[in-house]
Amino acid sequence: MMHSFRSNADHTRLISKSIFITNFPDSTTFKDLWNLCQPYGTVVDVFIPNRKSKSGKRFAFIRFIKVDNIDRLVGNLCTLWIGRFHLHANVVRFDRPPKYASRSSHPVNPKPANHVSPVATSFVLAVKGNSSPFVSKPALVLDESCLVTRDLGYFVMGEVLQFSSINNLRVILSNEGFPNAHIVYLGGLWVMIELESAKTKLNLMNHVGVASWFRSLCNAQSDFVAKERIVWVDIEGVPLHAWSRSTFFKIGSKWGDVLELEDDHDDLFARKRLCIKTKHEENILESFKIIVKGKVFCVRAKELFVWNPTFKDIPEAVHCSDDESIKGEAEMNGEDSKLNNDGDASDSEVVSDTYFGDNADEQNDMFQLCYNFVHYVYETGSFSWDSWIQHPSLISL
Repeated sequence: MMHSFRSNADHTRLISKSIFITNFPDSTTFKDLWNLCQPYGTVVDVFIPNRKSKSGKRFAFIRFIKVDNIDRLVGNLCTLWIGRFHLHANVVRFDRPPKYASRSSHPVNPKPANHVSPVATSFVLAVKGNSSPFVSKPALVLDESCLVTRDLGYFVMGEVLQFSSINNLRVILSNEGFPNAHIVYLGGLWVMIELESAKTKLNLMNHVGVASWFRSLCNAQSDFVAKERIVWVDIEGVPLHAWSRSTFFKIGSKWGDVLELEDDHDDLFARKRLCIKTKHEENILESFKIIVKGKVFCVRAKELFVWNPTFKDIPEAVHCSDDESIKGEAEMNGEDSKLNNDGDASDSEVVSDTYFGDNADEQNDMFQLCYNFVHYVYETGSFSWDSWIQHPSLISL
């Protein structure tokens, strides 16, 4: 009978998930935690040890079954409050031993003399690991009301090869044949490009010239976050005789690659700003020591803000009207005075667009000459200059 009970318990442990809970009032009972966590999953066991953690807080282990998404469960539990206490939750790496183990005369796995219980082991790992509820803050769970839907069908994401080309991307894409591309900065060396149509997007992704500026090009993804950050970091405490580009490049290499230095100022030696590409998830904020010629100096570093590109505009093409082009040619030929009346010449010297008096007769004669010329070519079927100048119609004029 005892063997049957032990098998059922072992089976429950195989299909269940244990969650480590802490940061709740000392007066909290296992029933309080059971009722609090029950709406978020099927609770089958709550265990609160009599001792406290090293930080002086009580902690508990809650076992759930039928868990479809363990990360979502932990996130939901991190949103719970008991009075003024905000619960911290984390997944347990090692489960505690079953309650019947101390009562069994023939334990399945005998403990050695120096054995550390799985509960203690899991607690030590939780404190030392990165997932410690005492070290890291609880995750904030965002529900569906916080999400937005964007149509990314015409968007392309790309990681540029060189940092210096980010500001010039509009001009670069325009020179490659995509003047209407809209660019959005995503962080690190990544940008997102919006195209006019699916055909234009396909042409850009297959364009050899565009690809030469990028390390990779792919379809835009709604859950994308750049793994690298480009940030400005303020450095203080560097002595005057070590105030050089080499010094700041060496200091900046502590966190990543130095991309740019703030312009030098002859009247400012209190601080220096560095633009750094880093993979540090946390903000840079630390103090450290440097040794210059055997003397120790304390240097302070503080992250200021994320670098933001300033995309250069596409230069506009120069257009000129026909009148302006004629004027330009006239100026080159020295005929500007003939095309533009600057007031020195009288109105009588200006050629009128309308013909009056004798001018009308001259215009009629010219028209008649043109008519006779066309009629002559039509009759003869050919044109000979010698015969044309002897034509009666020309002689009569």
